This record gives sequence, structure tokens and C-alpha cells, in this order.
Amino acid sequence: MGRIIDVTVNFKPHTQLKLYEVLKISEEARKPFVAESYIAEMDRNGVAMAGIVANVAQNGVGGELLATHVDEVYPVLQAHPDRFFGWCGINPLGGMETLRYIERAVTKLGFIGVHVYPHWFGVEVNHRTYWPIYAKCCELGVPITLQVGRQSPRSGGRYCAHPSMLEEVAFDFPELKIIGLHIGFPHEADMTSAVRVHENIYILADAWPPSSWTKHFVDFIAQRDWGNNDGADKVMWGTDWPVQTIAESVRQVRALDIPEETKPKLLGENAIRILGLRPPATS
Repeated sequence: MGRIIDVTVNFKPHTQLKLYEVLKISEEARKPFVAESYIAEMDRNGVAMAGIVANVAQNGVGGELLATHVDEVYPVLQAHPDRFFGWCGINPLGGMETLRYIERAVTKLGFIGVHVYPHWFGVEVNHRTYWPIYAKCCELGVPITLQVGRQSPRSGGRYCAHPSMLEEVAFDFPELKIIGLHIGFPHEADMTSAVRVHENIYILADAWPPSSWTKHFVDFIAQRDWGNNDGADKVMWGTDWPVQTIAESVRQVRALDIPEETKPKLLGENAIRILGLRPPATS
């Protein structure tokens, strides 16, 4: 068993059908998540663990709430605690209900962090609406991961998460681990700049296939740019399944022009360290 970690896997792909149609993801690829099938795919590709997202989104800002409750994901985590960990997706506009939801997911069900699609809810990530959520994550000692950069294509979302917005959060909550989803596309340079300035900001390179990553971003991971001392240690990988498949995404990571000793960090070692995971012992 390797120490590769697929940080983000969508539990209910059918909640985002419009997006998957835009991305031309086939009907077969967007079938519902089945734990045993995904474990088999993980085993074929040396993946030790995967993070399941209890997705929460809207059908456009102010539209129908498309939510996967943590109670739906929990049985999978309970059945396979050595293979899966959970992300508690939230509605950031839920007030005290959201805070209670986070606390129960983390303290009672063992979810390891909070997941937010801010564009679907139309409130900037440095708006004070989020401050109680960030404070709750600090109180519980868990990271928060947010979609940063442009909103998803044809999502009806509102652009409200430029990487620079994370810097105010990082300054006010220095103990909070802040993870920018989807590389920060198309603002990778601003995303890596925020990471370089703030010790508690990280990047999750999911959704976008590694073959599409910009030279700037690859050079950041390889620490080729001036003054870059920890780029290799600040980026994690994930598929955002079914946006990517494990086999093809791992193949593309291995083909990247980065030092060979950096690839294990990107594929899993960084996630193990940053998220505090305990993967199965290697054979």
C-alpha cells in the first residue's frame, strides 16, 4: 500500500449535473459513489486514503440547496475508517445551525475538516459572515477548504473568492489551516503568492488535471522561483472525482517536470502531515 492520498472525492456527483455536462463528463463517470468500487480503484493505483465530501451547493445563488448530509457519508467512514476521511460541506449562510452542524460532524462523527463552495452562496470569503465559521474551525482544531478562484462554469455562482481574500482570514486566524481548492484558477500566481506570505495557507490541486497546470504553478511546486523555500510542502493533490479519475490523474502527476523526491509529497505526504491523517501501514 502506498501513501497516496486523494484529498477530495464527491459523494453525490448528481448534485452538480449541470457542471459535469459543461465539463463533458460522461454519464458512466458521474454514477453515484460506491465505497467498494472506489476502494478497488484506490488499490489498483496505490492510494491509501480518500477524503469524501458531503457536498453542499446551490442551483445558482439563491437557488435550490443541493446538500449531502454528513449522516449520509458517516456510514462509509464508519465502515472503512482506515481508507476514508470526511469533509463536512456547509451552507455558510446557515448561522448558528451551521456552527452546530460543524461541531457535531467533527466531534461526534469524526469529520476532519470543513468544505465550502463560496461562489454558490454569493458571499465573499473575507466577509464577516464567515468569521464565526473560521472561529469554530479554530476552536475544534480542524482545517477549512474553500473553492478559490473563478466560480464553476455555468454554475450561476457569484465570483467571491479571489486568493487575495484569504490573506485577511489568515491574518485574523493565524492558527487556522486554510486550504484553497482548485489551485485558485485562473489566479495561480496570486494563490501561490498568498501561500508564500502566510504560513497557514495551503493549496489543494484538485479538479484541474495536472497536465493543464501552468508552468508557474509547476515551478512553484518544484521550488524553481526565487525565494521559494517551501512550495513543495504546501500543495496537496486530489481528483475531485468524478471530475478526474485516479489512474489518469496520478499518471499525469508522475509525468510533471518536478523533482522525483517532490512527487510523493504532492501525492500524499503533504496531506498526511497537513491534515493529520493516519494511513494504513505500508506492506
